[in-house]
Amino acid sequence: MAFLTTGLLDNTPVFGVRPSTSLRVLVTNNEDTIESVEVKGFFQNGNTKIQYVEELFSIGSGEVKIRDFFGEFDGIEFQFLVSSPGVNVTLWGKDGESNLQTAHRVVAQEFDELSI
Repeated sequence: MAFLTTGLLDNTPVFGVRPSTSLRVLVTNNEDTIESVEVKGFFQNGNTKIQYVEELFSIGSGEVKIRDFFGEFDGIEFQFLVSSPGVNVTLWGKDGESNLQTAHRVVAQEFDELSI
């Protein structure tokens, strides 16, 4: 199992506009077996981290799953518990016009892996 985190992503408004209004998560399974993924999303409220997303799902061999989440918070963190290192996760921020935001791009190699 691997525990992955984006760390805290700053999403404070610039000239009144947030860089990202939503977040897209793309999960791929490169294993030959069905794997599991747990997604947790948090937003920052002052010094407190508040969970607003919790989802557990299975992903078949060679399958790709996409999830979209609300993202209009000043600070956002997503955590993923994947059952195999062959499961890859990518996260992208999207602006109000659904354009991908490179400021909130976290590809599989960029996630921080934490010990559990």
